[in-house]
Amino acid sequence: MKRYVITLTLIFAFVLSCKSQPKIEIVGGDTYDWKKVSISENPLKAKIQIKNAGNEKLIINEVKPGCGCTTAPLDKSELAPGEVANLDVTLRVSAGQHDVMKSIRISSNDPNNPNKILFLKANVFQPIEVTPTTYFPFNEMTVGKEASSTLKLKNNTDKPVKLSKIEMTPEDVFVNLKGEKTLKPGEEIDITAKTTPKKTGYFNCTLKIMTDSPDMPEVVITGFGQIKESPLFNNK
Repeated sequence: MKRYVITLTLIFAFVLSCKSQPKIEIVGGDTYDWKKVSISENPLKAKIQIKNAGNEKLIINEVKPGCGCTTAPLDKSELAPGEVANLDVTLRVSAGQHDVMKSIRISSNDPNNPNKILFLKANVFQPIEVTPTTYFPFNEMTVGKEASSTLKLKNNTDKPVKLSKIEMTPEDVFVNLKGEKTLKPGEEIDITAKTTPKKTGYFNCTLKIMTDSPDMPEVVITGFGQIKESPLFNNK
């Protein structure tokens, strides 16, 4: 009888120990979606709560974002049953209209889910978009020979956008966009930058365009290239 009681006690203790464990939970679900955001909102921020939904202490050992564009400091790493911690997420998004999907791995002592994954989503809306690149690529540059690069500028909004105060530096780089220009909703135009290099070396330029769009009051486009020697001109 005594042996039976001891055995029963051990079984009961084992059952209790199996049920007593921490459980990690992301309040609101495993995916945080900013939905449609403007590039002017960059960087994106969110405060996400991590809860211990179990009945033993939850210890968060590591919070590791999937890329350098994301930071996520945690205000505390040990949670009593029912307690929550705050994860301050900052996500930096690149220019251009695109969907973003990133992740954060949260490692803890939850035996059933030691590596919890938090997914981050956003649809980045670029009111005024520059394509196919965000800069002027001057791929072929030779002293004394005109070089040019063309990009497209598009109004992705549902309202007209006025372009003004168009400035290109240095002054010996010329652009086909002058004065003021109004882009209709959905309208796309070509912007061409031209220059005739006078000497070899690294080349760069910057085009600045002011707009009346509250979400993107200024468009800045840089340009790069490497100027080569020419047998026909003084290259120095």
